[in-house]
Amino acid sequence: MRVRLFAVVAVLLAASGVLGGAGPAPVAHAQTLEIPYGVASESYYRLDTATGTVSVRIHAEYINFQTADLPELPVWVMPGAQDIVVKAGDQVLEHKLTPGSEAEEVAGFALTTLPKPLKKNLKVTLDTTYTLGRNPGTLIHIEPGVIETPFIGQGHGSFVFIDAPKSGDNVFDPGCLLAAEQPGDVKDAGLERWVCGDVLLIALATDDADTLARCAQLDDRCRQRVEAAVFSAYVLSVSDETQRGVLESAVKMPDGREVTLTLKYFKRDSAWAQRQFDIATRAFPLLEQAFGFPYPFEQVTMHQSHHIEAIGAAGVAFSKTGDVLLATGTGVDDEVTIHELAHQWAGNGQLSKPWLWEGLAEWGTRVVAPQLGVSPRDWGWQAFGVNFPLTQWGSMLGGPPQYWYGRSGAFWFAYEEAIGGRENMTKVLSRIDDDPEAWRLQDRWFLDQGEWVGDRYLDQLFLEWVFNPETAKPLLDARRAARDQVSAMTVHALELGITGLPTDIYDNLIAWSFDSIPGQVARANSVLDSYAEVLRLSKEAGLGTPDNVAKSWGTTTLARTAVIVEDQRQAILSIIAATEQLASEPEGSRAKARLAEAHEKYNAGDFTGARASAAGGVTDVYNDVAAGKMIDLAKEKQAAFKAGFLGRVGMLFTDPAGDLAKAEAAYAAGDGAAALELSRSAYDTWDDASRRGIQRLAILAGLMAGLSFLVWFLLQRMDRTPTPKRLGEGHFIDVSDERRGSWRDWENIP
Repeated sequence: MRVRLFAVVAVLLAASGVLGGAGPAPVAHAQTLEIPYGVASESYYRLDTATGTVSVRIHAEYINFQTADLPELPVWVMPGAQDIVVKAGDQVLEHKLTPGSEAEEVAGFALTTLPKPLKKNLKVTLDTTYTLGRNPGTLIHIEPGVIETPFIGQGHGSFVFIDAPKSGDNVFDPGCLLAAEQPGDVKDAGLERWVCGDVLLIALATDDADTLARCAQLDDRCRQRVEAAVFSAYVLSVSDETQRGVLESAVKMPDGREVTLTLKYFKRDSAWAQRQFDIATRAFPLLEQAFGFPYPFEQVTMHQSHHIEAIGAAGVAFSKTGDVLLATGTGVDDEVTIHELAHQWAGNGQLSKPWLWEGLAEWGTRVVAPQLGVSPRDWGWQAFGVNFPLTQWGSMLGGPPQYWYGRSGAFWFAYEEAIGGRENMTKVLSRIDDDPEAWRLQDRWFLDQGEWVGDRYLDQLFLEWVFNPETAKPLLDARRAARDQVSAMTVHALELGITGLPTDIYDNLIAWSFDSIPGQVARANSVLDSYAEVLRLSKEAGLGTPDNVAKSWGTTTLARTAVIVEDQRQAILSIIAATEQLASEPEGSRAKARLAEAHEKYNAGDFTGARASAAGGVTDVYNDVAAGKMIDLAKEKQAAFKAGFLGRVGMLFTDPAGDLAKAEAAYAAGDGAAALELSRSAYDTWDDASRRGIQRLAILAGLMAGLSFLVWFLLQRMDRTPTPKRLGEGHFIDVSDERRGSWRDWENIP
């Protein structure tokens, strides 16, 4: 079945978090053909899991690319295909079957004689049907209640559709998606349609929602096109639970949560299942403890799979869904179970490159396995005599899987030692889930976090293990210069009781954008110098030490912290100035109360409020003095006031004497602001009486003039005689008209 499959599988397994089995991967069979035609095809597999049968329908359009005519065309079919019928329109065509072989894992094909030879650049459409019945094999396993098999398409240009029972327990390999549109006949039959196109493209696009959506909607770009293998899909469908064993348990996690762990297996392998389930239930909480952050789902489901072993893998992990596929009898089953569970914390959902997720899964396995009595294999990676940088895994050909798995796992133990041991290692790993929006994390993230946690340089470690030294060293030198500048600034901040980094500096460091760092560091040191002066002034003024700046420094931008430092400085200066100006004020005065309030607000971190209270205390003193003088002036104005006619008019509806009395009461109560306002109002009322009288009389005169004009206008309208209308022009008759007659004269008008 694996027609030129190995290249696809190698990349696909790396992208899906796959652990290779013991021993070398199987070599692909060389079942290849010189293909002189192009084809676009859709292969439909409808699974009747309950009865153990599969009905197959293939619609394929061929085009001749060569000069010679094509009298025959092959249709790829599954091993064990029965009742094969190939048609061109309504015409049934003759075919010669070359059966596939499950034992040799090769597909069969029906070499079909065309109605007439296919000429160059012309097309022909073939529709093929056949069935698959009971097959108890290990590669193709079909029997009532369970179907576990790979499926084939027609090579380049293929879509494979699988209609599986919706009520069944179905597992699809990477590269298959639930179709966006479900045909009515599929839904009516209790099935759901999955589409399997270019398995490599789809499997590697797990973090690309747009690509997955297009493929689920059958975009032609998602047809099989990267590899010529006819293999296109794999499904495990179980409808009869008597064919499937289930083990399930609630596992207590280190944080007290319970996670439901399930293993679904074939009953013939119950001994294997019991052992792996026991290992899994004990390993799972230990892995969470080692990685230091909680498993994100409420359950993890492990499925036994014979298919992944057939393609050279012992396990596959899906860290985005909490699913695991496990092979049986690989010789390293115990280790694989732990490794695939470790991918739930270190998978391609969280991490960007194979050496990161596979290496950390290896690290987690080797941390936990000894506690469970499991001895992981020795990969023997040093014996290969190569020194490929780890970042090249997945981006280059070369180096056996044993080398990559072994070297990447060994790196993380070297990293752990370099940053200060297991406690610091867990502290770094615990930060993986701090910001899921930053997933998938790059290798440089671990370089940064390791240096922050371990407080030591890791440049040389990454140059020796991870990066290409020739291309990476200049960038790492620029990084080191920037980080040294930031470190010196951080020491400056610590001397002032400040920890952390302003967010804009941190963002540039984490993005490895170093050009702006020198300017930012210079600005940061300037802000720190200003803050040191603020602390000195605050101490001299007998004030406390609010933590506004310390809180802002590690959580906001440098510019925002600079504003807070200046606000604090201005608050101190206001309090100092108010203290000097209010020195002679008696204790218990309103102004002194305001000053005490300013101290309280400052110490609570309310710098704006502190400035307002300090200024208010000074203003209260000014108001008290001004109010006393204003009250005296108002009294003098009251004594000297003599109202003439205009003055009496201006004094209507006012009570300056009442306002003056209220002002004196407010003054006695210490409310200088109110006393000043009321006394000024009383003074202005007496002082402006005549002017207001003139204004009021002028307004009254204007109103009277307007009223007089309105009366005159109305009288004129009432005395006006209506203009007479000529006969026939209106309701009135001109009395001077000689034609005046009776009201019936209108009947005589010509």
